[in-house]
Parts: sequence; C-alpha cells; structure tokens
Amino acid sequence: MMCGKRSGRKTWWQPLLLVLVASILGGCGTPPVSGVTAVATSPTATATPTQTATLTALPTVKAAGTWTPSPTPTRTPSITPTRRPRYTATASLTPTASATATASRTPGPPLPTITPTLTITPSATITPTPTPTLTPTPMYSPTPMPTVAVTDNILHVLLIGLDSTQNLNGQNSDVIIVGILNKDTKQVSLLSLPRDLWVYIPTYGWNRINTAHKYGYRTGYPGGGAALLADTITVNFGIPIDNWARIDFQGFSRVVDELGGVDMVVACPVNLTFQAGEGGEEGDQILQPGVHHMDGATALRYVRTRRGGSDFDRARRQQQFLKAVWRQTKSPDLVLKIPGLWSALKDSYQTDLTLGDVLSLVPIGLELKSQRIRSRYIGQEHTIDWTNADGWRVLLPRYDEIAKVVASLYAPPSGSEEGAAKEEAQVEILNGTGLPQRELIAADLLGWRGVTVSHTGPADEPTVAQTRIIVFRDKPATVALLMRELEVAEENVVQQPDPDQAADIRVILGADYNPCK
Repeated sequence: MMCGKRSGRKTWWQPLLLVLVASILGGCGTPPVSGVTAVATSPTATATPTQTATLTALPTVKAAGTWTPSPTPTRTPSITPTRRPRYTATASLTPTASATATASRTPGPPLPTITPTLTITPSATITPTPTPTLTPTPMYSPTPMPTVAVTDNILHVLLIGLDSTQNLNGQNSDVIIVGILNKDTKQVSLLSLPRDLWVYIPTYGWNRINTAHKYGYRTGYPGGGAALLADTITVNFGIPIDNWARIDFQGFSRVVDELGGVDMVVACPVNLTFQAGEGGEEGDQILQPGVHHMDGATALRYVRTRRGGSDFDRARRQQQFLKAVWRQTKSPDLVLKIPGLWSALKDSYQTDLTLGDVLSLVPIGLELKSQRIRSRYIGQEHTIDWTNADGWRVLLPRYDEIAKVVASLYAPPSGSEEGAAKEEAQVEILNGTGLPQRELIAADLLGWRGVTVSHTGPADEPTVAQTRIIVFRDKPATVALLMRELEVAEENVVQQPDPDQAADIRVILGADYNPCK
C-alpha cells in the first residue's frame, strides 16, 4: 500500500473531523507551520521478494508567504454542552480485612525451673532483620482515586476507537484518548491510555482497560460500554468524563477520504504492514520520514500498526494524526457547514454530544493556538510489566507517577511554553543533514511549540556535521526553545546581528539532527 493521491472532492468536506473531535480540539486554529503550503504524492514503491518496499518521502516545498488569519467571528453561541452524570461511588471500595488465623501451641510437660547464679549484661542491642513484605496480586476493589477538582469551564471528552461497531458486546476498545478543553486558559490536553493497562472496572473487577467497553454492554451497565469505560477512568485515575465520541475503523477511513486525505509529517520510519507476510512478494511496506499525503486506508494503517514498535509508539501517532486533521480543517466559516456534515456522516460515528454542543465549542477553537495543545501519554515510565495468574502480559499502573501526568493536564500555560510565541520571531530552517525533508519535519515540531517558521529549504552546504543556530535579531525565548528541542549546544549558537535579514533566526540542521529521539 502506498500513500493515497488527493481525491478530487471539494473542500466542502474539509471541516468534517470537527464533528468527531471538535469536543477535543475545539474546532479551528492557527497553522503551526506557515512555510509548508503544499504536498506532492509519494510514488509507488516496488521491491523484490527479498527487499523492503520503501515509500519515498515527498519533495521539499518552499514557503508561499506569511499566513494571515481570517477575522474571528465575534458572536458566541449561547449553547452549553450537555454533560453526562459524573461517577459517584455508592459504597466504600476499600477491601475488608479477613480474619487472621492464629496458631495455638499445645503445652508439653512442665520443665524444671533453673535459678541463674550470674546476671549477664548485654553489651549491644541486636536489631532483628525485618521480614520482606510481599506485594499481593491486585484482587480487591481499590479506593477510588480522588476526582480532580474542576470548574464548569473544563470539558472532558472520551474518544473511543473500535475495530467495528457491529458487535459491541465483543469489541475491545483499540483507542482510548481523553481530551480536556479548558475554556478559561484556552488550551487542550490529550491523554492516551494504553489498552493493556490493568485497572479495576466498576461492577466487574480487575481486567485490561480496553475490556471495560464491551463489559458495559454485556452486563447492562447504565449508559452502556462508553459509560463503564468512562467510570473506569474516573475510579482509577480521578479524571471525570463529561461526554464521549466513538468511531470504528471503517468510519475512520471514510472520514479521511471525505476530507480528501490528510497530510502527515512522519518523523520516524513506520512499518505499515500489520503482520509478517502480509505484504506478500513485496515484503514489508515502510513509510520513510518526510511529508506524506494519506488516504483513508493508509491513515488507518498508520494509526493502528505496532510492527517494529509498541502500543506507546502507536499512541503518539494517533495524537499526531488528530492534530494534523485539526490543522487541516481550520476555517472560520466552518460553523455554517457543520449542520450539513453532522447529518451526512451520522452513520460513521456515535456520540452523546449534540449538534448544539459542537457548535458551542467552535468559537473557542478559533482562539486556540497550536502551542496550547498538549500531548500526554501513560508510557513505560508510568507502568510496570506484569503477568497475571492467567498468563496475560499487562501493565500495572504506577499511580504516583500517573498522578503527575494527570496534574500536568490541568496546569496553566507556562512561561517557557508561551515565551517563543509572544516574541513572534521569524525562523528559517535549512536542511544540511544530507537527508530529504528533515527541514519540514523540524518545522512541524517547532510549529507545535509556538515557533513561526517563515521559510524552509536546503542549506548552502549539502551536509554539515552539527546543527547551528544563527541569531540575527535578539529573541532569547525562541533561541532557548530551539536549543532545547533541537538539542543544540551553546557553542553552536552564533550571534550575528544583521537587520537586513528577512528572518530573525536561521537554523541549519546538521547530520546530528535526529527527529526520532
């Protein structure tokens, strides 16, 4: 499979994904990379049976000028999103200790009494070695995690992805993402939960978190599978869920195709083949780093595959895809098109959000800045690999570490996050890595950090050893961000004042630049 070509469909469908993720990403926003305006189509990859089919990255495209936002509508709908009832524990979930058996000793015949004739005073106190405490296998209901104290201006939406919605009693949830929209700080946080996370499911017991959805339908849980999954997240991690949206893979592909495809910036090689041998004589199909235009089938493989990676890698690609669609569907006139889109694609998704709920979120999305979309994950550092009694390999939550991640979802924007955006520095990025399209990959990364990339292109020297930052006009916050994100040492930052330069800062990427770190 290769990246699909652009369809000839009209851009009327471009705002489509807002119907599914407006509640998460709030609608529209400013583009993070103004220097990338068009993407060509990858050529078809061919290979012999012993070779790997490689999808070649697309050619470099120069900037086409500075992006100017359209006027923001001043009228805000008066509709307030409808929220599902918050989960409330009706009984203590703390396990009750069982009676402890005490061993009794049957006395034997009395021993003779010996009166000592010498008193010995010990010269040192011996401290006994404590007996190791063994952590028991999780088997009881946990005490519910304290629910995060939030205001009515914070909206939590659960995004669920399934293989199919034809048999909800038997479908595990393949994608679990919580989106948090803070209307006060104008920011969005995304949290991905790994499907093998071992959690307590209310009314059911301990199991993988991805089984909660189907057990909600099997057991007749009030509100069904989405409600039980939402309450499972609340009990285990203290995150309340207000609304949910669900889509299966067939609906996902249809949405992407109706959008005319999605432009994805791929930082690391990705194996699009689900399982060994699936590629037949062509072998595995590898998506190389660069900018690729994906049709629905290719995008589905991109967000699902775990070949050569892990569930954590896949979670990052899924969030990256959501943000790419958000960027592509920006349009202030989107409000007028949502009702038609809502009706046309109502069979591709399910949600407890109403059309009025979605419309009420659009004005907030118009003010959303790219650097205020936070990506968070429960990753390897937040879990412990464990095999249960049935031989299942699962992930035990490290609740102390996960609590830090949850707290970061609600933290207000920091000075380091906002500093570069406030400076409005114009940054040009030149590629001296010797590898194609690395400047576009770097521009995409920096755009999500609030950096304005005004130009991308090749460096005068085709290959340089180390990445350099040349400062023409003083922009300290932007320079600090560039050094941190691109891992540039201080000795490779050159102060070269020049008021005649179009850009404030020039970045020359060297062979040491590795976007996969």
